[in-house]
Amino acid sequence: MQRQTEHKQPLRGMRILVVDDEFLIVSLIEETLHDAGAEIVTAATLRTALKTASHEPLSAALLDIRLGRQTSEAVADVLAARRVPFVFYSGQMVPDRIREKHPHAQVLNKPSRQEAFVEAMLRVMGR
Repeated sequence: MQRQTEHKQPLRGMRILVVDDEFLIVSLIEETLHDAGAEIVTAATLRTALKTASHEPLSAALLDIRLGRQTSEAVADVLAARRVPFVFYSGQMVPDRIREKHPHAQVLNKPSRQEAFVEAMLRVMGR
């Protein structure tokens, strides 16, 4: 029975930060990852994302590169320092300076199919 649960909810027990300033996108991602068993924490602003990334227990994160006129670069830096794996999610190219700082970070391009979020989280967590 447990194998069936793991198959249906491969992210069970994981706590994932989703950083994006677009409500509809966050809702879609949140529903997808929640259905896969994850507990989701969201942040729509750089300030909230930094606070959460710095202080909350997290298994992984999904970061939109652009947050209004700012980027999630500082959030990625905090997560990397804490050794929390993350994936960038963006409709734009990841800026060179961010790629240089985080060369192993995976990137999902907008739009992505829903399963891609789960697959990316499983990859970065080594599952």
